[in-house]
Amino acid sequence: LILKKSECLRIAYQMKEDFREIYETNLTVKKGQEKLKKWLNHARLFFRESASTIENHFEGICNYFVHRTTSGVMEGINNKIKLIMRQGYGFSNFDNFRNRVLACFLH
Repeated sequence: LILKKSECLRIAYQMKEDFREIYETNLTVKKGQEKLKKWLNHARLFFRESASTIENHFEGICNYFVHRTTSGVMEGINNKIKLIMRQGYGFSNFDNFRNRVLACFLH
């Protein structure tokens, strides 16, 4: 209902859907880069900062099309380790920290 009342919001929503479709469609690296560049040309008008961030990290973002994976799992592991570090402030030695990290990931 709100998309019918706001042209700007409708365009933004459609662009978000177009962006998602780029990554959900089985594309080669070259085709993915082409589609993403085309999307970025239009996105600069509505998502200036986001488009700039994507352009700055374009090569890394396009690496998704090589193996269809993201760094999400690794970032989750790093966040878990950082949490253990914060909780264990004052570990008496590295072995205690290491054992805590290993125990966390054994389940």
